[in-house]
Amino acid sequence: MARLGRSWRAFWELSWRDRGLLVRAWLLLCLAAPGLQVVGFRRTRAALTFEAGAPAGRHDLEEAQAIGRLVHAAANRNPFRPNCLARSLVLCRLLRLRGLAAELRIGVAAPAGAFAAHAWVEHDGVALAEAESSVEAYAPFDEALLTR
Repeated sequence: MARLGRSWRAFWELSWRDRGLLVRAWLLLCLAAPGLQVVGFRRTRAALTFEAGAPAGRHDLEEAQAIGRLVHAAANRNPFRPNCLARSLVLCRLLRLRGLAAELRIGVAAPAGAFAAHAWVEHDGVALAEAESSVEAYAPFDEALLTR
């Protein structure tokens, strides 16, 4: 119960803008997580992201990282337990709505012979809301493969 109190206190300490982004991220995650399971990647991505040919956007790493932290916080308190792909699609959407450059990355790895996949978002080549070591293990797909 103490954790819930800290969460609410932290929420009210955010600026109005950040509270709005956190609520928007939470709601979009409520759509993205089940959307991936029901209608699949292509339709969910189309509903959440802008076209691949959209302008790259402005570059502000500090703001992009702050938005990444808000999406991460929203995902941790979401009843649908969104996976990395749902979180990444939502983060891409919110960054692009703010006019920031965002690139969706999906990579694969074979640790100890087992198949593993991971999705993340990069801004100016920096993985957002991710430990750098967590994405280094994955070989990213070419962006062209994701749009087919």
